[in-house]
Amino acid sequence: MAPNPSPYTGPGTNTWVLGDQPALIVIDPGPDDDQHLAAIERALKGRPVGAILVTHSHSDHLPLAAKLAQRSQARVSRFPELADGDLVRTGGMSLTALHTPGHSADHLCFWLAADRVLFTGDLVLGKGSSMVTYPEGDVAAYLRSLERVAALHPRLLFPGHWDPVQAAEAKIEEYRAHRLQRERQVLDELECGKGSAEELTRRVYAAEVGDSEPLRRAAEMTLLAHLQKLVDEGRVRRSSPGPAEVYELAAG
Repeated sequence: MAPNPSPYTGPGTNTWVLGDQPALIVIDPGPDDDQHLAAIERALKGRPVGAILVTHSHSDHLPLAAKLAQRSQARVSRFPELADGDLVRTGGMSLTALHTPGHSADHLCFWLAADRVLFTGDLVLGKGSSMVTYPEGDVAAYLRSLERVAALHPRLLFPGHWDPVQAAEAKIEEYRAHRLQRERQVLDELECGKGSAEELTRRVYAAEVGDSEPLRRAAEMTLLAHLQKLVDEGRVRRSSPGPAEVYELAAG
């Protein structure tokens, strides 16, 4: 686990080292941190690296990949060079890349079909909820990605943050239900009256964010992602594009 705890990364970013001889796979090297690089190399125990995989390009997952690649003479693979359905084979291990956008447009999960194990990056975390924020996040795509990985019926999840999840299918359903419940909250507030994204954030998230300005900003970006989905579906309208505009339920 990388030493980068924060309200958004939990205790830190998980770097997964898996496989056996002749070479290992490293998933999500993490932030550019020499202490974390040393920890990864200790976990490798001098064994060669066959592949370095990255779930997405956020600063808590990708930056250390280049330095690790240089030191281990391994190739970094991530979207879009690594496409949906591509197989990564190292030794006796085979992982399938799954394009799972929503948290970010370039997000990948990695499916170890032989063990029914899914490396989820930030699609599903071990605790709390994943950030799906405007303009990068896409709630509709995120829900489709959850449905896709649920159909795999995974046995175990290895997330980008927090601990592994043993109740894998229940956790995926929890994440899906959470998004739909949040959408219902937004619609309920709009039934009470129109408002700007800032106003709606106060109405929807007041009990959760308190007086924390960073959490309020993150909540507003999340709410905007939900509003964008509802606008795209024709269920909500806004006076004109932009985060400062007024939103209301569409007629009918």
